[in-house]
Formats: sequence, structure tokens, C-alpha cells
Amino acid sequence: MFLDGDGAEVDWVVGYGPPPEKFQEKLAKIMAGGETFKDLKAAWAKNPKDAAVAFKLARKYADRFDNAKTADLYKEVIALDPAGKSGNYTNEYTKVTVPYAEFAAFQVASQGLSDDPPTVKPLRAFLDKHPNTPLAKDVYGRMGSYYSRFASKEEAGPFFEEYAAKFPEDPSILDQWLARIIKDKGPYDKGVQLAEKIQKARRIAYPDPYQNVAELYFLQGDKAKAEDVYGKEFIENQIFYLAYNMIGYANYWIGKDENKDSALAMAEKALAMQPDNSYFVQQVAGVYLKMKMDDKALAIFGPAFARKNEKDASALSSYAMFWSGQGKNLEGALAAAKKAVDLKPAQYYNWVTLSGVQDKLKNSAEAVKAMEKAIELAPESIKDYYKKSLEKLKAGAEKK
Repeated sequence: MFLDGDGAEVDWVVGYGPPPEKFQEKLAKIMAGGETFKDLKAAWAKNPKDAAVAFKLARKYADRFDNAKTADLYKEVIALDPAGKSGNYTNEYTKVTVPYAEFAAFQVASQGLSDDPPTVKPLRAFLDKHPNTPLAKDVYGRMGSYYSRFASKEEAGPFFEEYAAKFPEDPSILDQWLARIIKDKGPYDKGVQLAEKIQKARRIAYPDPYQNVAELYFLQGDKAKAEDVYGKEFIENQIFYLAYNMIGYANYWIGKDENKDSALAMAEKALAMQPDNSYFVQQVAGVYLKMKMDDKALAIFGPAFARKNEKDASALSSYAMFWSGQGKNLEGALAAAKKAVDLKPAQYYNWVTLSGVQDKLKNSAEAVKAMEKAIELAPESIKDYYKKSLEKLKAGAEKK
């Protein structure tokens, strides 16, 4: 709340929205003046025919949930500017832009949802008057709340059919429809169709749709399907994908040499969520190395890791390749590569890894021998690729 020297209200900001820089911009704009509540109120008193001022003042009252004053001012906007020429409003969240008068009409129409009893007739009338409005999804969303809670079963079905057809790219609408079917205890055949579509979409990060699908199956007595949709596998997958995204975030910002504290924090959280997954261990070790934290990298992906995985040829080969690429911990990498070859001597890529480590250690003759063995074991389709690598190794050995 901003007050002047006399204690009168200048302006306000309700709630905090990150990032802090954006919030600070709002505060700075208020301090600069020009379109504060106090400024707009004075301008409206001076010229009560200015639709743009009326709209901006209505938005100020809306921020404070003063519904009566907001509604009165919106009605003034509609009356003063029926053609919608006084200016445009852009929603900062949806980025939808419409004339002041059109947005005011939408808000006035939405008041029907607060009537006793609630009604969607004004919103329907708004759509009839503005058939191509960019606010269509907002209008249907508000009508959806009515049909979810107040409409009869017979009314709800056709509405959600219309709603889903209007915005087929949004699976959250299907969830809203399914929730209504669950509330009505049917029709279950339609509910199953929706459940299958929701599962195929797999684009919704929040869990409600899966809860609803599980609930549908429970109502039908099929607990096994409910568990399959929303059980242990579901939550483990959610944890994995979250950790995977955190690692992607960390690598992105570390690669940019920016936002490093946040990147490191996310990498460590990902590892805490997937402590036994060697992929995440290796990725976080890479982050540590880029942050010049070699000791931490070795602590999680060093000798202890190699000992723990001493019977896993794949893990040892990946370990050796990682450190060979870093040019560090090469003796440990060599031991791991040799162990991988001992465990799985018929796998050509273990010999490729061993060749790479020997080359980094400048053991040219050993690097050549390992690559020759890799070529012997490799599929015909890729032998030529490794033959080129062998030629480079031999050329390097001859120079020495």
C-alpha cells in the first residue's frame, strides 16, 4: 500500500509475483506516478466521459476485489465506448489483447456466475455478440466452472462435448469433463474414452487428471487399473522426469556460465532424488567439474563408484569413457576399462573405451591393439568408422 503525506491512498499491489525484478518494476512505476489509483481517480472526477480512465480505474478496484465499484466502472466503459475505440487491454498472464469495452463486457457477463441462482446466459450472450473474441477460452473456462458444479447432468454433457471440440489441444478440459462424470456416477463408457485420451496426452504436469482416471476405475471396482494409472510407477516416473529436467536445466546454465548457483542446486537436488542412478551421478559429476569442484566429482563418481560397480561392465565402461573425456582420473579410468573388458570381452565398445583411455595416457601401442580388437568384434556396418580411428592412432604412434 502506498500512502501520501496526508495518509490518503496513492496505489496498491495485491500479492507478490516473482521474479523480484518484475515486482520491483511495479513498485517503481507507482513511485513514478501517472497511472496510480490516486491519479486515475482524479482524472475520472475531472472527465467522467473518458472510457480509458474508467477502465484503468476499474482494474485498480478489481485488484482489491471491490466487485461493486469494479462492475459500475465496467458498465461505464461499455456505455461510453460501445465501438471499442478507446484502447486495448492485454492480460499479463494469457497475453490476450482485446479492446477495453470488450474485456469490460466479458467481466460484466461473468457476474452471472455469482447470481443466486448462478447463470451462464450473459456469457452465452457475450459469445453471440463477439463470436471471434480472443477471450473465447476464458469464456468457456468460466462456463465450465458453472457446468461442473451447478448444471444438470443432462446439460453438462452437451456443454463439455462442445468445450472439448472447441479446444481439442487442451487435455485439461477432458479432465474437467471426467470429473463431472465421476460426480454424476456416469456415463462410464464416455468416462473410459476420456480416461484413455488423457493417458495418451501425457502432457499435463499436475496430477489431477490421473487421480480422476484412477477414481473412475475405482468406481467401477477395478482397483488394478487404478493402481496401473496412478500407482507406484506413476509417481516414480514423475520423480524421474523431474530429476531429468533439473539436470537439463543445470547443464544448460552451466554451459552458459550463468545462473550457476541455481544450476548447481538443481543438479544436487536431482541427485538426491535419483542417488542410485548412474546417469544422474555422472551428470552431476560433470557439473561439479565445470564448477571446478573436482573433489566433489570424485567423491560421487570416483574410486568408490568404480568399486561399487566392479561387476557391472556397462557402468565401468561409461565411467572410464567419462574420465577419459575429461582428461582426469586416468589411472582410475584405465583400471575400470580393463575390468570392463575382462567382464565382457566380446563387447566391442568396451575395447573402444580401453583404446581411448590408453591413447589419453599416451600408451600408443596399447591403444592400437585395443582398437584392432574392437574392429574385430564390431558389426560390419560400423567397422569402417573405427578403421579411421585406428589409422589416426597408428599415425600418432609413428610420430612418437
